[in-house]
Amino acid sequence: MKILILEDDAEKLRNLMSVISKIEGIKHENVFHQIDSNGVKRFLAGNHVDVLVLDLHVPDRFDLSPSTSGGLDLLKSLMSRPSLNVPTNVIAISGNPEALSDAVKGGDLWGVIRYDTTSNSWREQLRSRLLYIKAALASQAAQTHRSIDVAIVTALNEELASFLSLPVKWDDLSHSGDATRYHSASLEAVNGEVQLLACTASRMGMAASAALSAKVIQTFRPQYLIMGGVTGGLRGKVEVGDILVADPSWDWGSGKFEVEDRKPVFSPNPEQLRISPDVRNDLIQMAHDTEMLGRIKSSFRGSRPNHDLGCHVAAVATGAAVLSDEAVLKSIKLHNRKIYGVEMEIYGMMMAVDTCSRPRPLAFAAKSVSDFADSTKDDGARAYALHSSSCFILEFIKRQVKPRVT
Repeated sequence: MKILILEDDAEKLRNLMSVISKIEGIKHENVFHQIDSNGVKRFLAGNHVDVLVLDLHVPDRFDLSPSTSGGLDLLKSLMSRPSLNVPTNVIAISGNPEALSDAVKGGDLWGVIRYDTTSNSWREQLRSRLLYIKAALASQAAQTHRSIDVAIVTALNEELASFLSLPVKWDDLSHSGDATRYHSASLEAVNGEVQLLACTASRMGMAASAALSAKVIQTFRPQYLIMGGVTGGLRGKVEVGDILVADPSWDWGSGKFEVEDRKPVFSPNPEQLRISPDVRNDLIQMAHDTEMLGRIKSSFRGSRPNHDLGCHVAAVATGAAVLSDEAVLKSIKLHNRKIYGVEMEIYGMMMAVDTCSRPRPLAFAAKSVSDFADSTKDDGARAYALHSSSCFILEFIKRQVKPRVT
């Protein structure tokens, strides 16, 4: 909460600060001070504050005598000048009897605090009003959370860091009682200003991604839920760095063990989840945009592979473990012969979306190949894969997302 104090008396200013500084959550660096009306106007020309603590008996300029109508005249001036950032809340406080009388008679302000050094009642009144404003701002912030257009979830800190390194101005976004660190941003897109949210799970795996996705949906109600990051790809079908848009996704470990010839045999029973037709055609179109994919590749500042960057809307399997066993991979291929990748989180996110209450967000995952899901794993291409995934998702948001109408 940012506060601007208009006060020309040093002793009274110290008394005001003694109250304000004791309110939890108000930082000293967010409290500003001016000694005359002109100073307030100059400050508000380039700054926004949540609260103006206004002395009614103040001068227009520091070299002039205070006027009993100085504070009220300032408020009228602020309301008539749209170029200034008008404070959201005003708390008027004065110890001058004539200024107090003028404010009451004029009806311009209600509930003016009477400043009196012989009493502490003004302190409690000031404290109560600031606490109320602080609570109201927190409530408004909670409502703002619900206006998120796109939420981006990842499974690793390095995946989140790739999104935060994009040319977008990210800010920290706290949510009361929630240990997850959220980041928010506004993005100018083709269809208007899009509100973004980004966060990462506490650990890898389906359970963590499902839990995070469900929490994000419930808290922020985004229009889109998108997962980015890295995945293992199938050699011969993809190249390192290629983007895989998972459609369908499934849990390759879902099923049961049965006994055949006294030996346990796993019988898979995968439930495949598809991305919505409302978003699938847009993603397919982008997957064939070779010019856009070429720009993403050329924008990477590190070592780039010799082959072109590809994008595939194809089957990706999710499992509870990092995969590097060709025999297990062969059995997974039996679930879907067109499989292109294997990873650990996508199905968890898609299941959270499939089971949440309406309205459900449009969801998809666009992870990039950092290695081949076999015993020849090599993490040397991770940086390039992280770059291609995050840039592709950013391009989708710019092109396709329409901001929510509030």
